[in-house]
Amino acid sequence: MSEAGQRQRVNALLAEVNRVSKVLVHERTAYSSQLIPVQQYVVVSCIEAFLRYPEAIGAITAAMPPEEVGARARRPGCQADSVFLWGVANFFLIGRNVMAMVDPSLDAVGRTHTVLDFWARTSQTYRGSGLLHAADAGNRIEAFDPATVEALAAGLTPVDDDRRADLRRHLSTLVSHLFLLYFDTRVGHGDTGPYRLADGRQVVVRDFFRLGRSDFWWSDVAGGVPHSGLTAVLAFDDDVDLTVTDYGTTVGDPEDYLEHLVGFALWTTDGGGLDPVDDAGLAATADAARAAQKAHYRAIVGMDRDEQIACGAYVYFTFLRPFAEIAGVAGDIDWTCPRDTPADLYPLVTADVEPPERDTDADLYAPYGEA
Repeated sequence: MSEAGQRQRVNALLAEVNRVSKVLVHERTAYSSQLIPVQQYVVVSCIEAFLRYPEAIGAITAAMPPEEVGARARRPGCQADSVFLWGVANFFLIGRNVMAMVDPSLDAVGRTHTVLDFWARTSQTYRGSGLLHAADAGNRIEAFDPATVEALAAGLTPVDDDRRADLRRHLSTLVSHLFLLYFDTRVGHGDTGPYRLADGRQVVVRDFFRLGRSDFWWSDVAGGVPHSGLTAVLAFDDDVDLTVTDYGTTVGDPEDYLEHLVGFALWTTDGGGLDPVDDAGLAATADAARAAQKAHYRAIVGMDRDEQIACGAYVYFTFLRPFAEIAGVAGDIDWTCPRDTPADLYPLVTADVEPPERDTDADLYAPYGEA
């Protein structure tokens, strides 16, 4: 494709990203950690993404077409999901914004085309509808085909008040554990759906990723968690309205949609398929996760600030890793982070300062002008 053709395609994709991401960023609940320098590690990871994603994506696409990557991601337990797709595009573009203030010469349209073309082609196939965002489908993510949804729903059993209270407590524990394990980041679990069952009920499928020991070098604290991946199936009647955003977050009307939970099933994908996990297994996993969280908190307190930034930056930078794993080239890519952030820039972007005010109506990312 010519440079002019790349520019035209990139600008069209930037318009799509801006349309959705500025709404998501505006709606996202602000979070300021008293423990971890989240803002600082996010900026570092985005700089790394801008500098390194094009080459890494080149390795992925040389091994497997993006359409095939997206198709293979349409299965329970796979973290190459909607929020990780969102991150691949947006982290690179945030890094582009930062580096434009430092060295604009690095901003070549061909590099951006490599990233956004991969994101678009993978996302369109992952969604099974040719769409780029969940927002384009009315905030629905129907990543699993009917046969997969049917297999997941086959394990559903009724939920009464007592069981509902237990499930809420255990699932909340898993979310809390993953939030800290991913360094105060809400991406350790992700939802798809809502799907409609033949009996009229609607279900949300919630995947929990890397609950135990994983490529996170600090995850030894979670070595006692019995499952790495869990897939929960949450069934509801029509007395609740459900949507799922591109962040893999379920939004309900009424807001406390779990009060309307009428069916539940839990599976693990650790063995490569779907194996059922009963309520006792969930309780044991939650207990182990609670203990791991306490140990991890103590470990984080013992880290210096740069160690914390390195861990958080690794979490964000490796949003690309599940796609490389599908393509079979994860071992060929250097995931060290930070690695390429200029030494003189690092202290500036990791300084403890308030983020600038943002015009919520303005586009996040500027298009490319004519050469």
